[in-house]
Amino acid sequence: MSLIVMKFGGTSVGNSERIRQAATIVKQHAQSGNDVVVVVSALSQVTDLILKVLNAARLGNASDVEEGLQQLSRRHEEVLPELFQGENLKGVSAAVEATLKRLREFCSALVLLGSATPQVMDMVLPLGEQMSARMFAACLDQIGVQASCVDSGQVLITDEEFGDASPDMECTRHHSREVLLPCLKQGRIPVVMGYSGATRTGLVTTLGRGGSDSSATILGAALDADEVWIWTDVDGVLTADPRICPDAVTLPEITFAEAIELSYYGAKVIHRKAIRPTMERGIPVWIKNSFKPELPGTKIVEALPASNHPVKAVTAVTQASLVTLTTRRDVHFAEIFGRLFLRLGHERIDVLFSTQSSSEDSLGLVLREQDTEHVVHAIQRLFRTELKHGVLNPVSVHRDIAVIAVLGSGMKGTCGILGRLFSVVARNNVSVIAVAQGASELNICFAVAASRVDDVLRAIHQEFLSPAGEGAQKQAAMQIH
Repeated sequence: MSLIVMKFGGTSVGNSERIRQAATIVKQHAQSGNDVVVVVSALSQVTDLILKVLNAARLGNASDVEEGLQQLSRRHEEVLPELFQGENLKGVSAAVEATLKRLREFCSALVLLGSATPQVMDMVLPLGEQMSARMFAACLDQIGVQASCVDSGQVLITDEEFGDASPDMECTRHHSREVLLPCLKQGRIPVVMGYSGATRTGLVTTLGRGGSDSSATILGAALDADEVWIWTDVDGVLTADPRICPDAVTLPEITFAEAIELSYYGAKVIHRKAIRPTMERGIPVWIKNSFKPELPGTKIVEALPASNHPVKAVTAVTQASLVTLTTRRDVHFAEIFGRLFLRLGHERIDVLFSTQSSSEDSLGLVLREQDTEHVVHAIQRLFRTELKHGVLNPVSVHRDIAVIAVLGSGMKGTCGILGRLFSVVARNNVSVIAVAQGASELNICFAVAASRVDDVLRAIHQEFLSPAGEGAQKQAAMQIH
């Protein structure tokens, strides 16, 4: 018998058929003798609709608020009659209506106030998960599996960083075991709301980007689960984006470190923040397709034996920019570097990679485009005196670039990867704007013009990863020699 935490994403519970399919998956594994804890996201599009309604309320646009609330109501009304009948339908419908009423009341207050603190927003944003968890538990009951809907605030305890909370693992371990393990002993499947938790004093918090995945991995770590399964709408982690590289294939296994790097550089299968709780406990995570549950998916593990394929995957951040800071005279650039990164860390800005000239007179930061203006203004404020007196030159920005990351733990100590990689780029007449490789040799990342990113991705995939044979044969030959 295994303890498995299963998380179902928004697309996996997007309509009545998918909810029923997900519930059937849970039933099959529970009947096979496993203890299963379920974590669910809101129905697809629901969280976006809630945000749309809240933004309209902030602006005082009552008609847009009403339209959004009607959309939310219809979104659930179209699912409920297809899932439930009779008293079950009445019970779940009443719970959904009560939740939507709370949202309506909050929006009425927000229209008057015009603003809300992150703490107040956290009370409302998880309402989609609250409705979907209630629906999922009722669906399990209907197909003969006893289930209980569990408020995440009872089991997942966090700090008070509203909007991007971090778990208090000691408290979460205590509360989750106190609530969820007795439920399992009674033969009931706990269905937990994803995305949110609560502080020690009971204030609702949300976990930020990748929050529902984080809910599953946090609970998996707290319960010492045997495995965590993330059910989504893709077959697992692929060697590349199949929309760009049609011959991309599913990777059977990757390491936690590889998964974190893939997530950081654009792969959207699981957020890097969600990987760490299970990584710290050595608990395997599976990425599986709820539409094709018979497929094996991808297993994320602590370590893997040496492989004949040093390169595992290629991915990209397609909207990026290069911000460059240069000096006019001798300065202690390490101090500039330190002050800047301290500020970026304080403001939670991710730097894709950085470069520094050997003469220590310039520093380049490769950033997501969405962060560029914020960082430029931060630099101008932080170094106002140095810029005014000419110690630093005005900040320059190179836009419309993309960052490509080539990843694989097997690249460490493997000769020839870098040479082959940039030979491929050169053969496609693409200039490299900036380049970096981490000390772990886990990835090589470089920036190119955004207009050429798809061409470069396809060429790299063909060189290193193509199942047609060229990439695989070359990698194997490198290992032999």
